[in-house]
Amino acid sequence: MKIAAAALFAALAANQSTAFAPTRSSNVISTKLSSTMQPPERTAPDAGYVPDWEDRTGLAPEEFIASDMAKPDLSGMWECPLTRWDSENIDIAEAQKICSEQPHCPLEMTASAEDNAKGAAFFSENKEQIRADLLKYGAIWFRGFDLMKSVAGNREMHEALGLDPCLDPLHSSGLRKFASERDALYEEVNKPSLRQHYIGLHNESTAKRTAAYAAFVCFQRATEGGGRFLVA
Repeated sequence: MKIAAAALFAALAANQSTAFAPTRSSNVISTKLSSTMQPPERTAPDAGYVPDWEDRTGLAPEEFIASDMAKPDLSGMWECPLTRWDSENIDIAEAQKICSEQPHCPLEMTASAEDNAKGAAFFSENKEQIRADLLKYGAIWFRGFDLMKSVAGNREMHEALGLDPCLDPLHSSGLRKFASERDALYEEVNKPSLRQHYIGLHNESTAKRTAAYAAFVCFQRATEGGGRFLVA
């Protein structure tokens, strides 16, 4: 889901073109172009700590995907705000110094039984602190919250925080489809043609449109393997 306001996380690797496939000669000299045809082995980045694995079970698909039909349809949401460029007079050394002094990211917020009993009220009661922590830490990892186990509950969460959804900045490209359009919830990029591509560090904005915040949620565990992603 993309949420309107100013800038956060998306440039995806483009489809490889067969027009640039290297020849099969045994005398081919490796180039930057040909080296991309066989991606190198990669190691996941080390965040400096390994979070506890909770191994929690989610709801059945027919349960988590159900929308609250009593709520209004959000499918007519607006475009994300225009990107505001401010790249003049940036002191790289000073920016690196400031970043090195920032608190650990993401902030982990784990639900207690009392928090879960409150449901969406927890987020409305703590709205100001949560939004302040978003700016301070850059990201919040909500752990153990029963509310966000479903599409309907995930919507309750962002509505309680007063975050207005907007169209994905890349919506016109067709890279993502909706998991629930009436709840402003997109699926991950899941095009078969991109499944073998490595998607490296990127942000969810474009030269024209930018989402200030992004909320990521996982309703089901990976059926095999699984991966890691970094939000910064």
